[in-house]
Amino acid sequence: MINSGVIADTCIWIEFFKTDSPIANKLEELIKQQDVFMVGIILSELLQGMRNEKQKTIVLESISILPYLEINKAYWIKTGTLSAQLRQKGITIPLSDITIAVIAMENNCQVFTTDPHFKQIPGVRLYK
Repeated sequence: MINSGVIADTCIWIEFFKTDSPIANKLEELIKQQDVFMVGIILSELLQGMRNEKQKTIVLESISILPYLEINKAYWIKTGTLSAQLRQKGITIPLSDITIAVIAMENNCQVFTTDPHFKQIPGVRLYK
């Protein structure tokens, strides 16, 4: 477990690569402070949106300096269990978002996102 940090959700990375905005600038600042962590589901989501090899290269080079958080079997179990608990309450959230939330909670990280789904996941600390 790490002490703290930020996992930037896919929506934040998309803005980072497309615009010069307050969100993009904040992510750049966090990267410079070495506070941002990458996780596999976000990496996969970013790469699935690439239209060409140039974009793919830019993304991979940009994230290459970031520490990477692995997910293990225990995290997958927690992800499935949390998803089931939320569904029993009538809350359906994409499994990718629940996976990100579990990784963040297990590693004492905040989630930097504009996605409202994360507000419905108990225990997640959102980056403000």
